Amino acid sequence: MNRISRRSALAGVAGLASVATSRTQASALATSIPDFNDPLVALRTHVKLVGSLAKETVYSFMRLNIYADTGEGNFVPLFTLNNILVDHWTPKGNDQYEMRKYEVGFYSRHGSHEILEHFDNPITGKREAIHQFLLGPVPRVYTPDGVIAMGFTPKALPIEIIGDRVFLATESIESRPDMVHPGKTTYVNSFMTMSAPLQDVLNPAVTSAPSHLQLQNKTRWAPWMGMGERAGGTVVRGFGGKISSLEALPKPVYEGAKKLVPKIFETASWNEFLFEDSEFLKQRS
Repeated sequence: MNRISRRSALAGVAGLASVATSRTQASALATSIPDFNDPLVALRTHVKLVGSLAKETVYSFMRLNIYADTGEGNFVPLFTLNNILVDHWTPKGNDQYEMRKYEVGFYSRHGSHEILEHFDNPITGKREAIHQFLLGPVPRVYTPDGVIAMGFTPKALPIEIIGDRVFLATESIESRPDMVHPGKTTYVNSFMTMSAPLQDVLNPAVTSAPSHLQLQNKTRWAPWMGMGERAGGTVVRGFGGKISSLEALPKPVYEGAKKLVPKIFETASWNEFLFEDSEFLKQRS
């Protein structure tokens, strides 16, 4: 007959207690999960993931790897955009949350932090001057009925829980008149996925969840790339997340932003609307 020591017995009891506690906690968590199909719950979760339920500034950073899609053969790697976002959030009452977005980006070699001084276009074989990315201020209001936005409007898909994280995907599948090519239409297909720990989403003391971000999009050639009327466009695969401040950017990104897109550090005085295409057209004229 096998004899069980007192130490082994106590360890077994402790293990069972731990399992029981974990099951109790999991059961309690499951019963505390709200109905994400409720418009108010979905709204607050969306805002907590993308920004903040409180009056505060939210900072995010993404690395966007950009490829050429000519419609023939494989995608061609072009460059990486260091994309920095500063969003000022204000709760407006009546379950509405206002965001004022500022966004910049500067280019580095594909998959590298080496800043691009110029762009050697692998499709045309020509060298082009780099035109850094600027966008803002862009106002948006998040409501239980959807997002009120200037320009393209992201549509939220149903919120899902996978493992211990909450996921929210948005999509913008839209078109508008092309300001670079009058009489033509610009098509944008942009897809963002945000995720954060379930415990942070459920915690009422957390107003801004520490979200991870993933972006995919397909759009026309940027006008400064020198692609002319060539068929195709660019495809983006991006990743990143919220950060605590601009000082929390990776060192080469912080230094590059200070040099190339310093306006992102001055959003308090950035009042005139700026956009990459319109700024390019101003410089070209």
